[in-house]
Amino acid sequence: MTGFTKVVSGETAITARGMLREVAERALGRLWIDQVPVRLASEDASLWSPAPAESTRYDDRTRHGEQTRYSERVRPGEEPRPDEETQRDEGGRAPEEGRAVCWPGQPGPARAVLVRVGEMRAHALENGLTDVVLLGRGAPARAADVIVRHSPGAGPLTVLDGPDPGPLLRAAGDPDRLSRTLIVITGDDPGTETLRRVLLGMLADAGLSPTEIARRCVTVAAPGTAPAKFAAEAGHTLIEAPAPTAFGALSPYALVPAALAGADTSALLDEAASVLPSLTRPEHNPGLILGAILGGAVRAGRGTVVLGGYTTALTGVADWIAVLLDEAVQGRLLPVVQEGGLPLVPAEDMFLVTLDGRPHQDDATVSGPLAAQLAVWEYAAAVAAYLLGLDPTAPPVRAAAPTLDDGTGEPLLTDGEQGRAVEAHTADPALAEAGGLVPLLDALAARVGPDEHLALVAYLDADAEHGQGAQVRRLAALLAARCARPVTVSWGFRYPALGNDLQEKGVYLMVTGNVEHDVPVPDRHHRLGMLQLAQALGDARAARGNGRPVVRLHLQNRWAGFARLLDRARGGA
Repeated sequence: MTGFTKVVSGETAITARGMLREVAERALGRLWIDQVPVRLASEDASLWSPAPAESTRYDDRTRHGEQTRYSERVRPGEEPRPDEETQRDEGGRAPEEGRAVCWPGQPGPARAVLVRVGEMRAHALENGLTDVVLLGRGAPARAADVIVRHSPGAGPLTVLDGPDPGPLLRAAGDPDRLSRTLIVITGDDPGTETLRRVLLGMLADAGLSPTEIARRCVTVAAPGTAPAKFAAEAGHTLIEAPAPTAFGALSPYALVPAALAGADTSALLDEAASVLPSLTRPEHNPGLILGAILGGAVRAGRGTVVLGGYTTALTGVADWIAVLLDEAVQGRLLPVVQEGGLPLVPAEDMFLVTLDGRPHQDDATVSGPLAAQLAVWEYAAAVAAYLLGLDPTAPPVRAAAPTLDDGTGEPLLTDGEQGRAVEAHTADPALAEAGGLVPLLDALAARVGPDEHLALVAYLDADAEHGQGAQVRRLAALLAARCARPVTVSWGFRYPALGNDLQEKGVYLMVTGNVEHDVPVPDRHHRLGMLQLAQALGDARAARGNGRPVVRLHLQNRWAGFARLLDRARGGA
């Protein structure tokens, strides 16, 4: 089918062709009946209620080109699971009554603090604080990075969201940079707390007094949380915000660090405001259409969305979208960024959504300015979550803190000379029969089934220039060519590689590496490199516990080892 549908709101346009158009049209009927646009606009938390009124729900499944349609009596927003209690557990329950959370595409809380943040920015510049380091994780932190990247004249913003020592050592190794650094803390998790301890310890080692350190620290947190209490006790500037969710691109969690780095966030919100009225209506609603495309595709059997584009106008946006969908849709939809990790021939379970793409040729396209994209994609993620019976605002299930033991064991094989070699570890009997690194990679690729993906999880330095970011992307592309299935890329602490529905369809390749200089954590008996390796070992155990194939490759020297690994992935002897 060659026809396509287009929805336009100002400068924002959504198009869908063929099967995606059809599944979106069917999903829209359910969304209209359930009054989802009105309920989202009014921030109605009952959208995610575990026990709303019953209604008829229709799903479409595509199998070998044939469509079947069936209906079941289930509650809206809930998968049919006979004989299972409807009460959700701690990780899946709806928000508590009265608990304010970040809502998709709603900039109100952030706009209210922008005047104050502008004054803070001016005061920081007077004191020579021109660089911003953001300690935070997830979609809001990635959104802050994208906003600053697309803001002419903004200063540097460095996002620290993992325990790799490299970024912190680069900061500590440049005293001038450290002296002009302003710290913004938005995370509420043990990893962010560890990074805060290390970074504040570095400032103290540089000779700053507790008062001087406090002047450099800004915390964005929900009232009554541990970060808010610490900020009050330490004398840090505190900006209160609703509880964080994946929907934080227009919230204080993203806009405060972006504004402090010099981004024109007021103009960004004004730009976003132009698309917001369209998100409240049932028709000609770009967010509703995009959400119907995403959720409808999953329900029709297409569970992998490829995110790409043909211009550099929205560099980094696809990476933010991938994190947003991973968090909001909780693994039911697998996002793959087009720049690496795609098979040469796309399979039937995949569909392509391009940013500023080709409406008559791509499966779906989304075009529009950055601010509108931030609002529309958040709204669409919420709609898709509703269609898939998920609560995107529920507090995430936190993994247990990693066990600080070595636990590495003897490697299955070692490829290369001592000190520069690649060590391979696996507990899978079939994979353990491989006689070398190339056969091991071949055997791992062969374990990826026709409806599965290869998850490449790197516990390394994600920086593309100073770390292994570019090399990991190249490795993903090589592995995708080997297994002819999508290869996802994640960075350990950055966003969930484990713990969602998709882990049952993942084949895991984890890459760890020695650090030349480790960083101690103040008031603790461990170092960042130890934490990073412990996290990798814990993730490997979790994946093995779910019956998934896992290989961990350890680089004795990161640069030499990765060069060797890339050569082997190309098929080198």
